[in-house]
Amino acid sequence: MTRVRPPVAVAFVHHANQLVIGDGYADRDGITAVCRGYTAVLRLHRRFKVPCALHLSGTLIEALAWHHPEFLTEVRTGRAEGWLTLIGGTYAEPVMPLHDPAANTRQLLAMADLLRHHLAVPDGATSTAWLPERVWDPALAAQLTDRSLPHGGFRRVLVDDRVLAPPGSARALADRHGPYGAAGGPPVNVTGLADPALLQPRQITVEGRELQMVPICSHLRYLIPARSLEHLWALEEFVADVRSRADHPERLLLVYADDLERTAGVAGWEPALADYRRVIRWFGQHPLVQPVALDAWLDVHPPRPGPVPAVGTYFELAVDWRAGEDYRGWADNPQWHPYATLLAELESQIRAARGWDKADARLTALAERLVMAGTHETAWHDQQDGQRQLAPWVRATASHARLARPLLAAARWATAGSRTPEATVCDIDGDGTEELILAGGDVWCLVAPGEGARVCLLAHRCPERTGRTAPDLDPPGAAVIVGNPVDHWNLQEELHRFMDVPPAHPGALADHHPHLAWHPRPPVHTGHAVTVDLLPAAPSPFMRKRRYALIAGVPALASCLHGVPARPITVENLVVPDYLGALRDGHAGIEQVGGGCWTGWRWTGRQCWIGYDPAQSHPTAPMWTAAGHGHPLALTAEGGHLDLLIGAGPAHDSSVTAWLSTARSVLHTSSPATTTA
Repeated sequence: MTRVRPPVAVAFVHHANQLVIGDGYADRDGITAVCRGYTAVLRLHRRFKVPCALHLSGTLIEALAWHHPEFLTEVRTGRAEGWLTLIGGTYAEPVMPLHDPAANTRQLLAMADLLRHHLAVPDGATSTAWLPERVWDPALAAQLTDRSLPHGGFRRVLVDDRVLAPPGSARALADRHGPYGAAGGPPVNVTGLADPALLQPRQITVEGRELQMVPICSHLRYLIPARSLEHLWALEEFVADVRSRADHPERLLLVYADDLERTAGVAGWEPALADYRRVIRWFGQHPLVQPVALDAWLDVHPPRPGPVPAVGTYFELAVDWRAGEDYRGWADNPQWHPYATLLAELESQIRAARGWDKADARLTALAERLVMAGTHETAWHDQQDGQRQLAPWVRATASHARLARPLLAAARWATAGSRTPEATVCDIDGDGTEELILAGGDVWCLVAPGEGARVCLLAHRCPERTGRTAPDLDPPGAAVIVGNPVDHWNLQEELHRFMDVPPAHPGALADHHPHLAWHPRPPVHTGHAVTVDLLPAAPSPFMRKRRYALIAGVPALASCLHGVPARPITVENLVVPDYLGALRDGHAGIEQVGGGCWTGWRWTGRQCWIGYDPAQSHPTAPMWTAAGHGHPLALTAEGGHLDLLIGAGPAHDSSVTAWLSTARSVLHTSSPATTTA
């Protein structure tokens, strides 16, 4: 009697990965278009009752939480309805074998925290892990099953089917029988090629810890989305062939796993949604296949034990693009060496900061997040001038990890106790240009004289509106209220430069000519205050002079801007009660506050504000409204002279008026009795 073979189990996995992007790009889709594509794909799964698993990078979750939290709501709903499973991984998609285990663990824990916080995953624990760029190394087994991770680590990990073949002749044979080179059309012949043994999950044991290896089916990556009816016929032929040749078809699990952007036809991929709809409908109706939820199926079909796979990744990356099985073909490129050295140095500085008794934990955590983001898709290469070269956006992301240096300096300042206001000009971040640093009792700030004299970072020691430390923050500490360094820099490597397209990273006190260079005069110290004048490097028809000051008893940066008399001047500001909190929580809990002479925002008891004289200036519509994690506020002074305060903590009309009056006694002194640093 002929044995009736069961339908083949098929699982769908979508990998969504973006940096902390926004909208308004000239050269790529923004978060709104990307999110629209994601939503359309997930709704197809729901409509045709085909379960799927979803992996979101941590940086993408932070972008979604700020710009499109409704998508995260849709994901939570899918989980509650049972057709959507979440997959875990790292925060910023570093290629894990290139980084030390401690750094990888911090990435995994940061991602687990976001899953718990935004997507209601208990303890942030998921059963399955996604490997960045699908680069497997046996050493990762111990890291993925580390007992310090939620619920004692992951139970399984996704790898490419070819990785389960031993290196050498066996893997070469698997590659020759793969679909590679199909160039978007259906393979000429799909029968008798795939090895069914490579499509069965296996369980490995490393150092006494068990981990399930779940193979991604390479043929499905080329057959989905189905571009034509011929694709569907090839898909049916492939599944039938694998089922007929498998010794144990009930152990087969065909996993389709690829970039969700490709499936949705967004972020540079060709339109594909209609083609994917054709595929999902076919899988939902054809008796040859049984769509399953990945984790649920593996829970009741435990894999058989097998050997530990050698290092490897997907064919295109390892072979076609010459990164190699271990990715060293790219990681060892001399173009990447300066960035690798930079990131290693910053990792070391952060480890040291965590050991300092006098380093603010919250600012240190933000510095660490910036360095984690700097490892995004480590050393990735794009096609340029006919060959693979280090990608410009990788250079930009890694370059901005240097901003961890001023953040760590601010972290030391924040716990150093009361101090006399002071200022210095130095290259604090190592970018080859000098910054102006002002530090006082409540405020630490970085000004970029060569980039419009904008305030690019401002940390406040006491941002609570009650004047007391918020007990529920993890970690507690000071807040960055100006500057959004983890937000996307597109292709821009330069630190502190205002990003023109899309207009972003304005910082504070940015006029509408943000690239003009200014020269700081020597700082002037008067015991209770420090004042710095900045003059245009070349004659400017827009603004004549800036004066910045920190004053004992005034919990703000004070500024006085002089433009052309009787000609209006406008400055743009992007402020947030706590940048680290905004990254993690998005808009949730932020509310606008203010009075007759100040405007601000409040979050979990933390408050930032901008104070001004309503007889001199007034809020106006900001030009740069999509600049990332922060709230835009523009002020216009019709008479060409503007005084304002940027501060945090408790604020009322009476207190802001008094602080501004005190500040003016310093800002408007033509030649104060001075000592210079």
